[in-house]
Amino acid sequence: MEQIERALRKAREDRQWSRPTRLFKDSAWTHPDQNGAVPSKTTKVRLDPASLKNHRVIAGQIHDPLIDLYRSLRAQVLQTLAQIGKTSLGITSATHGEGKTLTAVNLALAIAMDVKHTVLLVDADLRMPSVARYLGINPALGLSDYLTGEAEIPDCLLRADKERLSILPARSHVGNSAELLTSPRMMQLAAELKARYPDRIVIYDLPPLLSIGDTIGFLPSVDATLLVVKDGATRTAELTRAVELLSDHKLIGTVLNATQ
Repeated sequence: MEQIERALRKAREDRQWSRPTRLFKDSAWTHPDQNGAVPSKTTKVRLDPASLKNHRVIAGQIHDPLIDLYRSLRAQVLQTLAQIGKTSLGITSATHGEGKTLTAVNLALAIAMDVKHTVLLVDADLRMPSVARYLGINPALGLSDYLTGEAEIPDCLLRADKERLSILPARSHVGNSAELLTSPRMMQLAAELKARYPDRIVIYDLPPLLSIGDTIGFLPSVDATLLVVKDGATRTAELTRAVELLSDHKLIGTVLNATQ
């Protein structure tokens, strides 16, 4: 815990104004083509530039000066996953409003910019889904529709106009999200997403750890976790508890979100 707090203090000292700082401690059911495009009936969607800008989604904009920060985060994540031989990553936070969705979306876009990888971004925060809103898309179906048996995965998957990026959105909030995330159908889906394409990174935008109990039951289904902490907002007790909860779930690092 002291190591994390020292790292957070150092990040605050080193960061430039309004820039997010990273700290590390040490299916589509048909195969994507060479550009990450998914054939079959997967719907292609255009990410809305205005929405990306409004929500500080900058990783897909090559000339944005902040892209180097997300490239650095990408490099660290990919290196760590390669070292442990895994491909799925859950991104969470202690409480709401700390920037976990921003981190998940920007990291997914940054990985998609790497020609050696394809990425699937899954909105698993079924109570407060935000991925579609951040990207400026309006999905007709989503993960909850699949989990309730009202749709199949090819009906829910979206192929972004950014190469090598696919999205499994959550269309609307559901009240029984904890039961859906720990259901056999979700467990089977997570296993299938990991096993089917070994060269694809799967990123889950997960619910906050301390606000609701949805995430804990799903964590065994992801290979590694990343904790997002908002500078000046996350309390020490909350951070301590979140780290404790993630201690048995391959916490590979923390991200200090310093955006305003």
